[in-house]
Amino acid sequence: MRRDADALAAGYGALFDPLVRAAHIACLEHARLTREDRWPTVQSCLDFAALYGIPGAELAAFFGFIGHQHSGRTIWVDAMRGPVPSYTARQGATHRQAVALGFQQMVAELPSAVGGA
Repeated sequence: MRRDADALAAGYGALFDPLVRAAHIACLEHARLTREDRWPTVQSCLDFAALYGIPGAELAAFFGFIGHQHSGRTIWVDAMRGPVPSYTARQGATHRQAVALGFQQMVAELPSAVGGA
């Protein structure tokens, strides 16, 4: 299990720059302290992204939220907890959104994969 955690940490550092990582951690910690479900909302992701000066769509994707442009508006889909399969939601994602969502999905799968071995 330690090897998996080390690989995960190395991937996190290689895939995401320090500001993105800091915004991700801050947004997650804020949600853990302020929300009953302990999970950020799209709006809190966008707020933290603005605070850190990073793309909101990338930060939101860390938490499963994928934004799609439709008629000049952004429609947000919850690819992790919503009714739309993550594969379908990911099809319209930018490359950075897909990387962040994929990383989050890997993190979510890690405990069950390690625990089942």
